[in-house]
Amino acid sequence: MLNRVMLIEDDDVTLMICKLRLKKSLFCDEVVTTENGAEAIKYFEDQLLLKEEIRKIPELILLDLNMPVMDGWEFLNEFDQKYRAIFDSVRIAVLSSSLDPDDEERTKNHPLIIGFISKPLTEENLLELKNSAPFRDFYK
Repeated sequence: MLNRVMLIEDDDVTLMICKLRLKKSLFCDEVVTTENGAEAIKYFEDQLLLKEEIRKIPELILLDLNMPVMDGWEFLNEFDQKYRAIFDSVRIAVLSSSLDPDDEERTKNHPLIIGFISKPLTEENLLELKNSAPFRDFYK
C-alpha cells in the first residue's frame, strides 16, 4: 500500500469522492489535498524545510488539469523545474474531466505523467495503478 497520495483538485465534491475511494480500496494510508497547483507547490516547498526523515512526500499525485490560480500544466512545469530532481520518487497521474483530446495526447508525451484517468476515479482505475510498474511492488 502507498503511504501517501496527493490530490490536486479544486472541486470539493470530487475531492471527497476521491478520498473515500482511495481509503475504501486500501490504496494508501494518507491522502493530502490541495485545491490548486500553487498550494501543491507550497506543500513541496514546506517539505524542503523539514529534515529528510520527517518529510511527508506522496508517492503519487492525482492532478486535475483545469483549476484556478495555477492549473495542472503550470504545476507540472514548476514541479519539473524546481522539485523533480529532489523528489524523484513522486509519480503523477492526471485525473481530469477534460474532453479535449489534446490534453490526453499531451499527457502521453509528458515525461512526468504516468497516465491519464478520466473522472470519476473508479476501483478499476485504482486497480490499473496498483498493477502499473511504478506501484506494483507496493501491493504484493
